[in-house]
Amino acid sequence: MQKVEKWKRYEMTLDGPVDGNPYTEVSLIAEFVNNGTKISVKGFYDGKGKYKVRYMPQKEGMWEVKTRSNVAELNEKTDIFECTEANKENHGPVVVSGKTHFSYADGKGYIPFGTTAYAWTVQPENIRQETLATLKQNKFNKIRMTVFPKNYSYNTEEPELYPYEGGPKKTADTFDFDDWMVSSEDIGFDFSRFIPEYFKNLERYIDELDNLGIEADLIIFHPYDHWGFARMGKKYNKLYIQYLVARLASFKNVWWSLANEYDLMDLCGQIRLDEWDSIGKLVQDEDPSGHLLSIHNWYDPPQHKDNTKNWYDYSKPWITHLSVQNDNVFNVPKWVSEYRKPVIIDECRYEGNIEFGWGDNTAKGMMDFFWRIILRGGGATHGETYIDKPNTKRPIWWAHGGKLYGDSQKRINYFKDILDKNGFSYIVAQATEGPHWELAAGSTPDLKKFIVYFGENQPEFEILDFLPKEKKYSAQLINAWDMTESKLNQKVTANEVTYLPRNEFNVLILTEDN
Repeated sequence: MQKVEKWKRYEMTLDGPVDGNPYTEVSLIAEFVNNGTKISVKGFYDGKGKYKVRYMPQKEGMWEVKTRSNVAELNEKTDIFECTEANKENHGPVVVSGKTHFSYADGKGYIPFGTTAYAWTVQPENIRQETLATLKQNKFNKIRMTVFPKNYSYNTEEPELYPYEGGPKKTADTFDFDDWMVSSEDIGFDFSRFIPEYFKNLERYIDELDNLGIEADLIIFHPYDHWGFARMGKKYNKLYIQYLVARLASFKNVWWSLANEYDLMDLCGQIRLDEWDSIGKLVQDEDPSGHLLSIHNWYDPPQHKDNTKNWYDYSKPWITHLSVQNDNVFNVPKWVSEYRKPVIIDECRYEGNIEFGWGDNTAKGMMDFFWRIILRGGGATHGETYIDKPNTKRPIWWAHGGKLYGDSQKRINYFKDILDKNGFSYIVAQATEGPHWELAAGSTPDLKKFIVYFGENQPEFEILDFLPKEKKYSAQLINAWDMTESKLNQKVTANEVTYLPRNEFNVLILTEDN
């Protein structure tokens, strides 16, 4: 009898037909039963006559499995497995906790410290391995990544493998926005027939990420497409989602992002704005594991700097959290309060030197965003876009993965270490009203620990009147950029002046006196 650790992956493999179209003509569903709990899980065709059903058990004990299918070879197959206790390193999937923040399923705190490497899993093998090595050296616990390959500036190399049978009718060594306006006559893929090896490659790296403690924030659709994957239409979008979710819902570190820049897809004539609600409901309905699910907006500052009019309606019940592209990070507490859901600023301008405004932030600017977003109760996502020359072929982290060449990630690692060392399972935003708009402050829920970040501001003194009136705090002085620490030789209270050296990126870590 098979034993499966809680939140790990059970898999049943069956032999079945290879004739016809197994992706569209064969139905396979398994019922999983455990002590009154009954869950239906769809199977999928994995090529070469193999059919699979996967499930991530979330309850310990004995599970009975029975299939039903329109094909005799797959119908009424049974199995029994035991779900065993999770080991101490297995905290389960990340879930929403307390409505406005995250934790792992076992209750361990989780604050999103993300990064971005969109199409890293379709790069050459040496770049994929280099990406994993870079992630291992840093403290990111989430990565935004696409299922499909990407076509854009600095992204004109064709992948070694495609997700569908067929091939591109047109390719180009240079990028032009008109390439995204691919006509149906120029699409060379059969969207009814998947290439299992493409998805097996994706699965391999999702598992590698899980081994590193990193969540895979999977972007299901995106507009950066000259192959036609963004123009499959409702019928094949549905088939793709059903196949993808059947394959990946059993991976505990998967998150679903319906789209990167969903509204840009409408402007490009790919997927209309009114289609996303049914797409979101479909992903939710198909996923027996209930993974986190969101959708991400385009951001053009001349149009969107002072408003959120192009955001998707995050109040939709199938949306678990906000995935936002915006650099107005002061408003994070407002958005948390308004939507009563966790907020992640998944794009806030990348550290880099390319010619686009979204990719030429400084290392200090990238670091500053992390401190301000996270201390205001949100999650933050890093990105890097350094090039060695115009039109370079060298991998760029934001799109290809590989190496990091910047300096912000070292300070982001340092920040995460501070939170872990001081017991922050999540952040309660402080000083969100009144005269403290220039700083960012957050506390533990019990108010025993506060962190106050001053950024580029250099006050000689502050009155931290947002602290609890009756308490005194010992203070440690941190420099977020230099990564230095010293003790502040004074007690800090809500009504007394706190003196500070005039340096950029001062941070106070306050600990309540017993």
